[in-house]
Amino acid sequence: MIRLALLLVLLCFASLVKAQSQADTLKNEAYGTFFFMPIEFPIIDNKGFENALNTAGLPAAKHPTASVGIGFQFYANRGIGTISFVKTAAKKDESTYLTEMEYRSFSFNFGYDLTKSHRYSLYPYLGLKGNGLSYLYREKLAEPPTLEDYLQTDLKYKEIHNSRAHLDLGVGLSTQWFYLVNARVGYLLPLEKSRWTINDDMHLPHAPGARYKFYFSLNIGLGGIYSNQEERRRNPYIH
Repeated sequence: MIRLALLLVLLCFASLVKAQSQADTLKNEAYGTFFFMPIEFPIIDNKGFENALNTAGLPAAKHPTASVGIGFQFYANRGIGTISFVKTAAKKDESTYLTEMEYRSFSFNFGYDLTKSHRYSLYPYLGLKGNGLSYLYREKLAEPPTLEDYLQTDLKYKEIHNSRAHLDLGVGLSTQWFYLVNARVGYLLPLEKSRWTINDDMHLPHAPGARYKFYFSLNIGLGGIYSNQEERRRNPYIH
């Protein structure tokens, strides 16, 4: 499965590079860069882990509906490259316990603009995306104890992390001027098994996996884009 996915990546990137190398019928070179804030809406099947929490008598926690972060996008002759990172946690603070479910992702991908205008883009893209979840449970005392009582109290504490690498296949629709508004939807193909770990590197065997299925994202940012075609219109003496 992993070899097939990697072969697919290489073939798709080769096709994009070939398309990029061909002369544009518009003879229009365009370059742009943008820094943006990604707002990501992940769709995750995590029922197995939620059932395990219920069996253990621990409160469930849902990952945040939307996560935010930071990203960078460049535009070069209809090629669109993006790097982004998001990280957000959903917390529930009760009188006797605290739960937290954090979602994070890091991705980089490359797409090719199918339109003939660098101001508006419709592009398929391909890349790699790492996704992760972290569950935290911390028991609290309802009343302030003395120091001696606190030191002798056995409070429950659980912290578990999940991670998985994916092949990221998607399509984006954007408009870019001095600003960027970019809507994307992506489907995730796993490149490895879903792993739950504790103590940073100790894997938990036979743990139910988390399935990261697909996502929606909205990238909003600032930057600029330059086209030599527009420059020729302003200055006809430029060739």
